[in-house]
Amino acid sequence: MTVASFTDAGMEGVRLTKKKRIIKGMPRMMGAQDREAYWVFQGLTAGVEAGQVLMLVSRDPVRTNAVLRVLAGLLPLDQGSVQRPQRSLLLVAPQGRWLRELSVEQTIRLLAGIYGLLDNEVEALVQPVAETAGVQAMLHLPLEDLGRQYASQIAFSIGLHAPVPLLMLDQTATMGTREFRHSCLDRLLAIRDEGRALVIATDKPKVVLHLGTDAVIVRRKRTDRVAVSEAAEFLLRDRVKGRKKSRRSFDDDEDEGLEI
Repeated sequence: MTVASFTDAGMEGVRLTKKKRIIKGMPRMMGAQDREAYWVFQGLTAGVEAGQVLMLVSRDPVRTNAVLRVLAGLLPLDQGSVQRPQRSLLLVAPQGRWLRELSVEQTIRLLAGIYGLLDNEVEALVQPVAETAGVQAMLHLPLEDLGRQYASQIAFSIGLHAPVPLLMLDQTATMGTREFRHSCLDRLLAIRDEGRALVIATDKPKVVLHLGTDAVIVRRKRTDRVAVSEAAEFLLRDRVKGRKKSRRSFDDDEDEGLEI
């Protein structure tokens, strides 16, 4: 059963480009900002079924972030269509300003609410989330006494326990302390095998190979569905050291595509 899908989907964005002009009588060039429309992504056709993991990879994380936000219903499409379940969870890393002066239990409740869970669901998840995050004996302690990484562990654990058919992760496939991060991929693999659908944006080849069942390389004017191994190779090759390119240079390369 298809849980979520895109059909010939595209989203436009607007960016500022610097236009140089020479002012008569001035000894220097003056800058001005022009607004330029561009395709964040275009022609995306892909889907994810229960028990599958769709990996999104790109040279520009803005593109994969936009795909996830469209799938979560936070951004509109300018082209094509999207099918999404009635409920889903887009897991993003919690910001410290959300959690100031909160206890561990209050942090669980606040984050669960931010991620869209209902009051009765939050109540039922406090203990399981605390156990998974390794903070069951610390519910009364101020979170700031434990450190920011524990907030990430709590957020990740909420995603694991949330009663939604689709879990989306934006560069957050591993979170928390070193020990907890080492367990994240196996935890995601377990919920995949239980029948949850996952869509993950990542730039880590290990995450792609460990979890993925399908993959998409997201470019500006086209997207390519590829094997998981090809997506991992794309990320590895993109890490080869060399001169840094401008955003426009990356756009030009992506329009031409890569031989993978």
